[in-house]
Amino acid sequence: MATLTNPPTPTLSIHTKLRDLALVDFQVSESTPCENVVRRLEDDSSLSGVIVLDERSQVQGMLTRRAILEWMLSKPYGLDVFLKRPISSMVEFHGRGFLLLSGDCDVLQAASQAFQRPQETIYDPVVVQIGPQDYRLLDVPVLLVAQSQVYLATQQRLREQQEEMKRLLAELEQEKNRSLQYARDLERQKAEILSQNLALDRERRQAQQRSEELARLNARIIEISSVLSEKGKSTFAATFAGVEAVRRLFQDIADSNRELSRELKEINTIVDLIVEVAGYIRLLSFNAAVEANRRGGGGGFGAIAQEIRKLAGRTTEASNRIRGLAERIQRQSQSTLQSAQASAEMVQSLYQQAQSAQAALEELQALLEQAQV
Repeated sequence: MATLTNPPTPTLSIHTKLRDLALVDFQVSESTPCENVVRRLEDDSSLSGVIVLDERSQVQGMLTRRAILEWMLSKPYGLDVFLKRPISSMVEFHGRGFLLLSGDCDVLQAASQAFQRPQETIYDPVVVQIGPQDYRLLDVPVLLVAQSQVYLATQQRLREQQEEMKRLLAELEQEKNRSLQYARDLERQKAEILSQNLALDRERRQAQQRSEELARLNARIIEISSVLSEKGKSTFAATFAGVEAVRRLFQDIADSNRELSRELKEINTIVDLIVEVAGYIRLLSFNAAVEANRRGGGGGFGAIAQEIRKLAGRTTEASNRIRGLAERIQRQSQSTLQSAQASAEMVQSLYQQAQSAQAALEELQALLEQAQV
C-alpha cells in the first residue's frame, strides 16, 4: 500500500502550501524491476504513478499508472520486453516529461502550472519535493479539490474582509465625525487662545506703561532726592525760620491789638466822665441863668452862664466825636485782631505741614539711599 502523507486540513487558505496536502509516498530506485512496480500498482488501485530515483536519490523520472499499464499490457511483447528489466528502462521511453514543484509552492500557483501542461499530460501526477532527497506524488484531483477549497476560503475571506471593510468604514465615519468635532474644538480653543493672547498682550502693554510710569516716577523721585541735598535742607530751614518769624509777628500784632483794646476801654471811661462833667456844667449854667433872671437881667452873670452853656455844648460834641472815634478804632482793632488770629492759625498750620513734609522727605531720602545701596 502507498503511504498517504499530510492529510488535508479541514479549511485551506490562500497561503496553503503543497506540503500541507495529501501526498503519496511511492518512490523506487532506478534498479527496481518493473515486475515489482507493476505488482504494487495492481495491489493498490489508488496509486496514480511512481517516482524513480537515481543512485544519488535524486528524481530521475516519474511514470504514471496509465503509462506503465499501457506500455506493458497493451503493446505487443510488452511484458516480455519490460517485465524483467529495471524500471529505468521504461523511464527512458516514457518517464522524462513530468512537473516537479517545491513543497513550499502555493496551491493556486501549482494548479496554474499543472493546468498549463499539454493536454495529454494535464492529469498526470505532480512530483513534489519535500526535502533534498525526499519526493512525493500529488494527484491532480487532490490539487483540484485543494484549489476549490482555497477559492472557497478566499471567497469567505473576501466576504469577511468586506464585512470588516464595512465595519472599518463605519468606524472611519465615526472617526471622521470625531475628527470634525475635534477640529471644531481645536478651532474654538484656538479662538480662546487667540483671545487670551490678545488679553495678555494688552496686559503686557499696560505693564509696560506702568513700568514706564514707574521709571518716570523713579526719575522724579531721584530728582526730588537731589533736591533734598544740603542746600535744599538749608532752604527748608530758612523757610521754617521765615514762617516762624511771620507767626511771631502776627502774635505781636495780636498782643498790640489787645493792648489797644484795653486803652480804648480807658478812653471810653474818660469820655463817659467828660460827658458826666458836661452834664453838670449844663445844669450849672441852667441854674445860673435862672438865678440871673430872678435877679432882674443878670448883666454879666447871664453872659457867663451863656458861655458856660456853649462850653458844655462843645464839650458834649467833642466827647461824642471822641466816643465815635474810639468805637471805630475799637471795631477796626477787633477786626484786625480777628484777622491776626486767623493769620496766626494759618501760619501755624503751614508751619506744622512744612515740618511734616520735611520729615516725610527725609524719610524718602533715607529709603532712596537704601535702595541705591
